[in-house]
Amino acid sequence: MPYLQANKLDLTTPDPDWTTVWDQEFYQNQIFLVGERHGVAYSYEALWLMFKQIKARTNFTYYLLETPLYWETYLNQYLDTGNETFLKKPFLIAEGTFYANQNFYNFYKKLYTYNQALPAQHRIRFISLDVEHQFRYSHAQLLRLFDQHVKTHQDTCRFIRLFYDLDPEKTGNYQLAYRQYQQAFEQDSLQLHNELGPAYETIHYLVRNINYKFIATADEHDLVRDSLMYENFKTRTRSLAIQTHRAFGFMGIDHCYLDEAKKAKYFGAYLPKQRYKVASTIMLYSNCSTRIPSFYLPKPLRFLGGQKGYFLTKLRSNDRWIEHQKYIDVLKEVSPSSMTLFRLTGSRSPFQERHLLVDELKSATPTTAYMQYVLLIKNSPAATGLEFN
Repeated sequence: MPYLQANKLDLTTPDPDWTTVWDQEFYQNQIFLVGERHGVAYSYEALWLMFKQIKARTNFTYYLLETPLYWETYLNQYLDTGNETFLKKPFLIAEGTFYANQNFYNFYKKLYTYNQALPAQHRIRFISLDVEHQFRYSHAQLLRLFDQHVKTHQDTCRFIRLFYDLDPEKTGNYQLAYRQYQQAFEQDSLQLHNELGPAYETIHYLVRNINYKFIATADEHDLVRDSLMYENFKTRTRSLAIQTHRAFGFMGIDHCYLDEAKKAKYFGAYLPKQRYKVASTIMLYSNCSTRIPSFYLPKPLRFLGGQKGYFLTKLRSNDRWIEHQKYIDVLKEVSPSSMTLFRLTGSRSPFQERHLLVDELKSATPTTAYMQYVLLIKNSPAATGLEFN
């Protein structure tokens, strides 16, 4: 407790003194990860404050998304044009998931205004890393790309004929179709590269990443997905100088752990092993309400979500039994407000010696191997539903 008292920052103050927790060494990192519990309103307020501070001090260029490719496509179009239709599209497609909430939507509106005030070469670009969770939409995106192609080219490519012949929209067997698509694409890769031109990389990525969705789903421990996210990171950033342009990522908590445990290796754990300098800030929650999609409930209970398909609960707070962290009460006692940021890496920090606040990893490894900063959020309402539809 004395250590935490001396290494905290109240983010609700009008002009936070960030040097209390983020020193010069922090800003030397190449990738900054922030881990959240989806669906909590104050998470997005804290995100905005941290995003602005890190951008101002590091001028990072890339923003990593825990999303399928369509989010990147539409969000970058929104940043380029200011046309809010492009912002609305991914949120409407994502209705029924954690991401479709007004608080997150408002964050991107603020980011657009902020981005417009920057010189062109310093503006943010989004990069999606996740598998194609909504694979039917991604399949439709591929169909549109191929329809445009065959209108202007004679269809002589075996892969494109196969793509139309299998037609998983009729059979319903997307998993089998995409396993065959990926095999055929690799066999025809050289011809496709010549034939598809600039569209080749996007089409190749989508074919592989829809297949990744089914590979990830087959893993009952839900760890393969993180390894595939890292494969996507390598693919998407191959021609980008992340080491100099740097990146910021906002993802679910688990993805932001920077070391592995006996039965856990998440996305963030791959980055230091590839010699990236990474800082991770994890949000923990006390007495917070979460907006959760009804499909997380057993089928007989899904009616609790009502017509909108969401229910509210405080059970995912870290001072409740489902997501409980043993030492959460110590954080609560020294937190002066609804959003308090703690540095865990200071002089004589117990978090550099003991395994605290990461109980679920069941490891003896000290906390700071997994994360270097904790943001405690208290008494937050749940995120609200979309208001524009």
